[in-house]
Amino acid sequence: MRKFLVAVFFVLSAPLLTQAAQNVQINWDGQNHYREITDNTNDNKSLAIVGAGSLNAGAIDGASLTVNGKNININDDAVANTVYKSVTHSSDNKFETPTSGNATNGAYVAGGAAYNNNVTNSSVSMTGTNLTGRNVMGGAALMREAGDRFGDASANNNAVSISGGTVDFYQFTPTGASSTEKLGGNVYGGYTKFSKGSANNNTVSITDGATVKGDVIGGYTDERLTEEDVETTGVIDTKANGNYVLVKDSTVEGTVAGAKGAATAENNTVIIDNSTVATVVGAAKGRGVADSSASVVNVDNNTVIIRNNSTVTDLAAAVNGTSVNAKGNSLTLDSSNVNMASIYAVKMGLNKDAEGNSVGATVGENTLNLNNMSGTFNELGGSVNLAGTSNGNVVNVTNSALTLSNSGKFFGDTLDLTTLSANELLPAAMPADQGAIFGGASMTYTRTVNTTPSTDAPEAEEVSIGGTNSDNNTVSIAGGDSVKDVKANVFGGFSAYIDEVNYQTKDEAGVITTVKKVGLTTTTTSDDPDADQVEPETADKIDDVYSASNNTVILDNVKFSGKVYGGYVYGAELKDQNMLTQNNTVILRNKVELDPTAVIYGGNNEFYGASTNNLVFDRTIGTFTNKDQFQNFNDWWTINADFNTDLHFDFGVYANMTLDKSTMQEGSKTVVTTVTNTDLTGVREGDTVYDLVDSGVVLTQRKVGVYSYDLSATRGSGNEINWTLTATKDKANAEVYGQLPLVGLALISEGPEMLTQTLNDLWKSDTEQNTFINGGYHHTRYKTGSGFDLDSGLAQAGAWKKFTNDWALGIYAKYAGGSYKTFPIKVTGDANVFGGGLMTSYRYSDTGRLEATVEAGYVDAKFESSELLSTFKSKGMYYGASAGFVENPLEDLSLYANFNWKRKASDDITDDLDQKIKFDTLQSMALRFGGDYAFNSVDWKGVIPSVGASAIYEMDGKSTVTVEDVKNSEASMKGMSGRGQVSLAYHNQDTFLPLHTVLTVYGQLGKREGFGGEVNISFEF
Repeated sequence: MRKFLVAVFFVLSAPLLTQAAQNVQINWDGQNHYREITDNTNDNKSLAIVGAGSLNAGAIDGASLTVNGKNININDDAVANTVYKSVTHSSDNKFETPTSGNATNGAYVAGGAAYNNNVTNSSVSMTGTNLTGRNVMGGAALMREAGDRFGDASANNNAVSISGGTVDFYQFTPTGASSTEKLGGNVYGGYTKFSKGSANNNTVSITDGATVKGDVIGGYTDERLTEEDVETTGVIDTKANGNYVLVKDSTVEGTVAGAKGAATAENNTVIIDNSTVATVVGAAKGRGVADSSASVVNVDNNTVIIRNNSTVTDLAAAVNGTSVNAKGNSLTLDSSNVNMASIYAVKMGLNKDAEGNSVGATVGENTLNLNNMSGTFNELGGSVNLAGTSNGNVVNVTNSALTLSNSGKFFGDTLDLTTLSANELLPAAMPADQGAIFGGASMTYTRTVNTTPSTDAPEAEEVSIGGTNSDNNTVSIAGGDSVKDVKANVFGGFSAYIDEVNYQTKDEAGVITTVKKVGLTTTTTSDDPDADQVEPETADKIDDVYSASNNTVILDNVKFSGKVYGGYVYGAELKDQNMLTQNNTVILRNKVELDPTAVIYGGNNEFYGASTNNLVFDRTIGTFTNKDQFQNFNDWWTINADFNTDLHFDFGVYANMTLDKSTMQEGSKTVVTTVTNTDLTGVREGDTVYDLVDSGVVLTQRKVGVYSYDLSATRGSGNEINWTLTATKDKANAEVYGQLPLVGLALISEGPEMLTQTLNDLWKSDTEQNTFINGGYHHTRYKTGSGFDLDSGLAQAGAWKKFTNDWALGIYAKYAGGSYKTFPIKVTGDANVFGGGLMTSYRYSDTGRLEATVEAGYVDAKFESSELLSTFKSKGMYYGASAGFVENPLEDLSLYANFNWKRKASDDITDDLDQKIKFDTLQSMALRFGGDYAFNSVDWKGVIPSVGASAIYEMDGKSTVTVEDVKNSEASMKGMSGRGQVSLAYHNQDTFLPLHTVLTVYGQLGKREGFGGEVNISFEF
């Protein structure tokens, strides 16, 4: 019985034992797997948990690991010690390669992990998982030995998704150590340790209330080079590009970055949505080998968006680094809280190379957007660069009420306004009453300073280098849906040259010597009354040019308190004429209210370039009481007006008025009121009597689309002058739109003379079939109402064949293109015609023949008018036909007549002014007749001259256009024109290249005036 029961037991358990054997799988077999953790038995294991791992088995592509709420922690000191000792450690903790037999241990979870090979398209998905003591990586390219660090293994196109739960580190003290270590707590989309590896196009998503205690990085290139390694040119080529990180409804207590560590980090995106994070940057610190004084690390076109009631507790920037090239990056803060005194899209410090030399960097074209924000800050800016220039940056503040408070320092602690102005290294007038907004800021700043007396004079420190330009920046402050209070000093561009000297030395006897520079003069004094006096030294000014020019500042729908500078440049050592603040523009748009203490400057240099700065009132509603609030601008201001404009100046102004497209309505309204303090009354000019006043507004834009405008001045109460704008729809403006179809029709109609010449060559040729190429240049003025000048080129190519002695048929293609200019209202543009057709000829007698053509094609034309502020393109099909005869009553004389009909389709378009424009169908019916006389008796080595004359009568050619319900049909080509021409014909009968060539020059009078030249070449093979 006992043997029987044992036998039964084995029979029943065999399937279970077989099943267990089938479930065993090698963890690091180099194969792609789609693994899921299904229970808690993997808690506190030293083994790295991966979807697929490769020790030496090639790349990993497409592996995945899913962890939904299961325990895979490392939260036990013994296990943590085992994992910690699985890799090498040194004082600089540089290589961290696995110790013998421990390559598969690790404090991480990964979709795919490979030693010395690529990991791509792998992923980790965690839902509701509380993970301690492990990092989470979509893909990890790991280093087996220290010598492998120069490789190029990469982690690209991987993903991590964490929904809910927590990712935490485990802190412990390794055996024998005196300090604690942390394991895990970070999330990396892609991770590589190699100096030429990449971590590109990875995605990390942290959502649904998840908490990450460490960092979240899209692509992390954690190269392990030594300081000696990086002295080798080209040893680093790390890239972390195109990564995407989303933190939504979650918390990250470390740094969130699209990229970290790479020499090239471009096009990364980070979005923080209704979340709390400590630090967020588009790209974190990267390293490259500097073999010159210029940076080789490029961090461009990265985007950070913080929105929907998110909170940043420490730092937010697109880029925050030292001596790194950074262009095209953007930081957007929208309805969120940022616990920062200063916010810049890019904040660039100065770094040194291995030999202690300052490294320059190119920074510019970066953007800071603040939407729906409120709060108090010290500084806001597009870019501040302490390693070079800062050009082309943008700051957009929209629908935000901001107060900028002054800490007494700018750019962190870099510029101490109190100290520098007291020492005349910055002007006392530089506003220090409140904080500032900078479009772009840069400077050259050398400091020789100590805070306590030293034995020797301190070495000069380069605080900032190469800051010669802060040009082409823009600061726009827009209130949005209501007028917002903004209290700040605004600098479109800021550039400075500062050489600060202020230190003390103390000798062995305790005598303190003070060296201090005030302005250009350096004085040396001693507290020893018996010491010899040292004469002050005054430095010469330098010839370097510094600029804060071509900047733009916009105040839009705000109540503003502070100072505005389009550009600000200063340096005690700089010559006045070399401190450029020119061609800056300040725009006051919509509702603007200036605090009585506010002052708007085109630039701070009032002597050089001030007249090049522009002050613009753009559709402004506001009252301005003090002209002294506007300084260092051209004497003539600009008013861009519409019918909502309501400008009141309690003083006299001179201004040019332009018109916004929103003015496109019929009406009349007083849009500007000025005050005149001096005037002459009863002045006569011709039949008009008027007053001369010391205030003037000149309408420089009298047309916008189909509307024409007039500006008139009348006296109001007291010394007020009312400037009234009147708008009416104008048929003359509509007529010039009608010229555009005629330009197309003119190009379509070019070339019949060349086809006639081709048919002449056909019947003179002894061959049965030929090919031909025709070309021409035409300069023509068309008197078509207002009229236009057209410079055009025409090319025709085709072939014909004689099917009998009296009948031939041919085919041709043509292209015509040209540029035109209308008059007197100026419109310019280009037009193109692509077409083709059939031609035929029948000889009805020895002296006469019939000719006919049919043609179809496509025409497009561009309309561009700075006078009308209108731009658009029109296009459409056309078709047509012609018929006629040629009679040769004499051998040398040809008489001809033909009728050409062309029809161009209608077109409906909307221009950039949102005008509805309709062009009706257009047709041409032109009768052409004339004659040519060839001097056949004259033969100049095969060249035979001829002369000709013809008339062209256009019977239709009327262009009907409707612009905003204004219909006009006055543009027309109808009328008579005459043409005279001289031709030279050459017949080359060479057997290698037999051809017949005719060169023609002509002139035209009448409805069409102009001249041109044409060439016909027939190949007689």
